[in-house]
Amino acid sequence: MDPIVVADVVLDAVLASDAEAVRIAPAGDGYAIAIARSGELIASSRIGEELGRGLIARLGFVCESGRTRVRSANAQRDIVLTVIAGERPTAELVVLRGDAVQGRELAEGDRVGHYKIVAPIGAGGMGDVYEAVHEKLGRHHAVKVLARRVHEQDHAYVERFEMEAQAAARLRSPHIVEIYDFGYLPDRRPYIVMELLGGASLADVLMGGPLPPSMVVSIGRQLAEALATAHAREVVHGDVTPSNMLLDAGHVTLIDFGLAQLRPSPSEEPASEVIGTPRYIAPEQVRGYGTTQATDQYAFGVVMFEMLTGAAPFAGATTYDTCLAHLEQPVPAIASPLNSLVNRCLAKHPMERFPSMRAIASLLAGFEEAAS
Repeated sequence: MDPIVVADVVLDAVLASDAEAVRIAPAGDGYAIAIARSGELIASSRIGEELGRGLIARLGFVCESGRTRVRSANAQRDIVLTVIAGERPTAELVVLRGDAVQGRELAEGDRVGHYKIVAPIGAGGMGDVYEAVHEKLGRHHAVKVLARRVHEQDHAYVERFEMEAQAAARLRSPHIVEIYDFGYLPDRRPYIVMELLGGASLADVLMGGPLPPSMVVSIGRQLAEALATAHAREVVHGDVTPSNMLLDAGHVTLIDFGLAQLRPSPSEEPASEVIGTPRYIAPEQVRGYGTTQATDQYAFGVVMFEMLTGAAPFAGATTYDTCLAHLEQPVPAIASPLNSLVNRCLAKHPMERFPSMRAIASLLAGFEEAAS
């Protein structure tokens, strides 16, 4: 069977059944497809090894940015794809409920701790984000709540959500989202209260193409400072992508520490699973050796390359091809004074990269001074 056809069948089934999650995972000598709604399995199927890999690759192509909208004659849904790389990759689809208030888990006027929900802001793979106001102080904040569909799916998501709060809360930087509070809803789902930010994501900005060199230097320097602060506090972000940076009048804020690690250290043995965004993962991550300060630096280099050229340096037709390119392909040359800086960040071996993000921030500050 053609993986393209199977992918279409899976997505059609999601819309037809109003499903909330799909998991495609190794099972025996093949792959199992499981479709769930309200925490219950509603459909499943077994396919061969080659077709399973092809299906995951096709879904990775359809959801190249990690999120896409799927439509049929009678319905449309946004879906978030997470591909867990490894010797036998796994894919997880989470189906979002649309943009209407009544389709979300919380509504205007609902209370979360001391905060009253004002309006929905957005949704991600793990949780929904709302604007909320402190009932006594009148201050407006963003409240991120672990989605019920995710809470019921796997307790590992709860731990990841709690880790996000712990990692971001220990950091103080004008370029890192600030965390104010943390708690649990009556159903034990955790929530984070954080700084309410304006502006647009760097991913949205890059839809217009490459950025002016002076803007690239400014954004790069601010991002490098954010990561240097995190690394100094022994926090690795783990998912440095344009979608996780907000720009507001030239100011950069790093958000979404959902894949962060505290006091990380390189793995001695490769893991069977790798979590990350394929276009931004380092070669050692592809091999299963986990996230470190050096892998954050590699992802930073990909973002810099993308800002300068309008495209990522390694983006194959499938997720597998993209991962292979990180391992084997040389970095394309770019006509920019920043070419050598980007190349060093994207070195295949971690020891060949810069000693720290602080060193990169200093270099970029020098570029800014020279241009002023």
